[in-house]
Order: sequence, then structure tokens, then C-alpha cells
Amino acid sequence: MKIWIVSMECAGIAEAGGVKNVSFSLCKEFSDLKHKVTLFIPVYKCTCLDSLFEFNTVETAAEVELCGRKEKITYTTAKSTSNFDVVLINHPLFAEKEAVYTYTENEEKQNPNHKKGCGHLDGLFLDVLFQKAVCAYGSLIPRSDIPEILHCQDASTAMLPAFIANSKNFKKTNSVVTIHNAGPFYHHSFTSIGEAAWYTGLSTPVLEKSMNGRAVEPFLIAANSGAYLTTVSEDYARELTDPANAEATEGLAPIFAARHIEIKGITNGFDFDRYNPTSKDASKLPFEFEPEKNDLEGKLKCRKFFIQNIVNTDNFKAEGIKKYGKLECSSEYTKEIFFAYHGRITTQKGLAVLTAAVPAILENYPDARFIFAGQGEPRLEIDIVRLCEKYPGRVCFMNGYNQTVVRLATAVADFIVLPSYFEPCGLEDFIAQVYGTVPIAHRTGGLNKIDDGRTGFLYDSNTAGVLIAKLSEIIMLKTLRPSQIARMVKSGAYSVHHEYLWKTVIQKKYLPFFKEILKNSKE
Repeated sequence: MKIWIVSMECAGIAEAGGVKNVSFSLCKEFSDLKHKVTLFIPVYKCTCLDSLFEFNTVETAAEVELCGRKEKITYTTAKSTSNFDVVLINHPLFAEKEAVYTYTENEEKQNPNHKKGCGHLDGLFLDVLFQKAVCAYGSLIPRSDIPEILHCQDASTAMLPAFIANSKNFKKTNSVVTIHNAGPFYHHSFTSIGEAAWYTGLSTPVLEKSMNGRAVEPFLIAANSGAYLTTVSEDYARELTDPANAEATEGLAPIFAARHIEIKGITNGFDFDRYNPTSKDASKLPFEFEPEKNDLEGKLKCRKFFIQNIVNTDNFKAEGIKKYGKLECSSEYTKEIFFAYHGRITTQKGLAVLTAAVPAILENYPDARFIFAGQGEPRLEIDIVRLCEKYPGRVCFMNGYNQTVVRLATAVADFIVLPSYFEPCGLEDFIAQVYGTVPIAHRTGGLNKIDDGRTGFLYDSNTAGVLIAKLSEIIMLKTLRPSQIARMVKSGAYSVHHEYLWKTVIQKKYLPFFKEILKNSKE
């Protein structure tokens, strides 16, 4: 089977959110099963090419029409050390971007209009440019190299099925679009038909059928162009087609429901080999341990290292990280109970719920400590910094992204708190469980894969009061019945390693799904 994976990001090449892991694992696992896989991805200023080799510049460039002018695209082919092909899309507008979707602090310094954490002002232009570039590539290669499956990752690539529908080169190609997040701010939608027509050049009938109020939605364009829609967990698929979730999907769920648009839920897998805590090379942690066997001595050593050499030293410097606050600890580092949050600092992730709950926990439980790691919305970052200032010695914040530092932030904690308002799948709960850190999560979407009471804890109403009550309950459980927490550590680590491997997901879910698509296309 010939498969093209089209994504704005991929682990090890250009990273932003959870899409990177899905893109990489789809490419790697399908390739390991001897399918011919090609990843298409833009080249940004932040792109890392260390995992690629055998670079070749495609001799013929392509010109695509966009917003009334012609844009020149060049292509570079390469191979990944994980045994799949890569086509790099080159254009100056991509090359100047320091992050995949949003501006960095440095970009804001260079141009005050480029606010840190905010989406690129030319984001829609970049989306369409990338998709038209992939479509144009089909005219530069032999017909025998055209894919049978074109798998598009999230809204930034969701219009590609409409573009290839107008190209005879892709006549036998079947399109799949995976919805990674349909929450507010993730739609990449156009404000009007006029704007959509200006950027895409698609026909008025196609755009009219793809409206959500006045906006034109890429996911609806995909559905109206014959693409198969999937999403990243079974529970999120149900939420996406439940009209009651209008607010959480910014109006999309009622449309999906009314039109009986089928969305197949396939829960993301986990690439255990990239996080394996029994290997320092894989985990990027300073010590090895094995939660599946309740061997946590190395986890405690990681905690000591993190607090002594990162959190509590004034001399520590790590690229991409600004450090706030310190942590006062007993000499054994075991008296305290450590709660972590690692992820994007955004409204969706429920940071306001967590920061509102922290004071009550700290004021009632002197041994509680909180570790925050991530970056995102400035106002939410400020709230965390203020907690560091108000509760010295009890809250720290690793603001930014550095792989080693943020992995440590999760690995050293007893619990990770995930108060997302909605969560399509969730990766941080997987990472935490592999590192012997028990997840505490709002019962929503993909976080429902946590087995409440066995591999983690779930709570229902996402308010500060409910979270305070849940954290208090867990503190008492950890204090009075530590053996129960130890069993959860072991169960959680085992579950992720043996039930959610990407290899299993590909073989049991994606491969049968793709084969069914090909079978239907021949009938």
C-alpha cells in the first residue's frame, strides 16, 4: 500500500503538539509493515534534519496560485532513519517561522505585532500554500508513485481532499482526514465564503456546503469532498457527533450530527521506545527505573537531581526554559507529595481550574508541592508565576520547552493533574503512567482511557471546588494507604506499555480501516 502522511509537524523534525507523535508513529509503523510511506512537511526555521539523510533537491519546482499571485515551491526529498520517505516543502514564509503554529518570544521582540503564543498572522495562507504544494507534487512524479491513501493530519491539511479532487493525478487516491482537535481556536476556518474563495479557489457550491454560521470549515470541506473522517479516540468521536457539544466544538458537533457525518474514533497509540524509563538514551532522564515492577529507586534519584540541579540552583541554564520558584524538600525527598502539570498552557487545558485550586491545597496540606512545565497563553503563564511568588518553596514553573526538563518535570512527580475542559486523546497521561506518575484527570474525551481507581483518577465536574476535593482525597490516600497508590503505579505503566503500543493500534485499527477503504473504492 502506498500512503502519504501530510502534517505540519512530526516528532524529531518539527514539533508543536500531540500531532507530531501521531505523524511520526503512523509513518514508522506502516513502514515497518513494509508499506511505502511518504511524509510531507514544511521546512521551518525550527526544523531539525538530524534524523534525515539522502537529501535530494527535486529538479522541477512548482508554482501554485494563491491569493491572486503565483507562489514558487521547491521540494527536497530525503529518507528518515526510521525507514520512511520524506518530502520537505520549501518556501520563504515557512523558513522564517521559529515555531510551527505560533510566534515565539524572540519573534515578538523583532516585531511587536507577532505576539508570543499567538497564531501566525499569515496562518491561513501557510495552510493553503502547504496543501496546494502537496497537490502540485503529484504532477511532478510518475503515476505509479501516487498514493492509494492520502492521510491528512488536522485542520491545517483538511482541505487537501478538495484540492486533489480537481486533479486527474489523484483519481484513484482515497483521502482520510484525522481530527486531532475540533475545539475553539483549532478550526483554521475562514471568516466568510469570500475569504475562503480568495485563499482556496474552491467553487462556491463546495464552500457553501461547508459553512458553520458565516465561517467556512476545513473539516466540512473534507467531508464534502469524499474524505473519510477519523479522530483520535472513541470517546472524542462520540463527543464530536453529539449536538450537545456545540460550545466545545465551536458549532461543529451539531452540524456533524445533523448531516449524519460519520467520524471513526481510533485511540492514539504510544511510542514506548521513545520514553522507556529503563533506558536513559530513550527517556532522556538521568537515572533508570521500571514502574511496571515497582522499581522506583531511579525515579527518586531523578527527583533529587531535578530539585538540586535544576529547580533550586541559580546556575542552571537550559535552552528554551525560563525558571520560576524553588522547592523546599526534606532530606529524603519522600515526605512531600508532588503534583505536576506538563502541557500547553492554554484555556482548553483547564489551567485556570488548576491555578484556582492550588492555594487551597497548599494552605491545607503543608507537604504538597506543585511543578508546572509548559508554555502558551501569557495571562495563564502570569497566574502560575504569581503562585510561585505567593508560595515560595512550594511551587515551581519551567516556562518553555526543553525535552529533558519537561520529561523530568513529569517523571519526578507522584501525580500529574490534567484538568482539560475537553481532550481529544491526551498524551501526557500516557507519558506520566510510563514514568510511574499517576494521572488525575477531568473525565472527558480521550482522558476516559484512564481506568478510574486502577491506572489513575477521574473526576466529573471541572471546577476548582471539585478538583480541590479530589486532590484532598488523593493526598489522604497517598498518606494513609500508599500501597494502593503503588498498585496504581504498576497497573498504569503496564497498561500503557502492553495495551496502547502504536504497533498494536496500526495492526488492529488503522490497517483494517485502510483496507476497507480500498475495498470500497473498488466496488
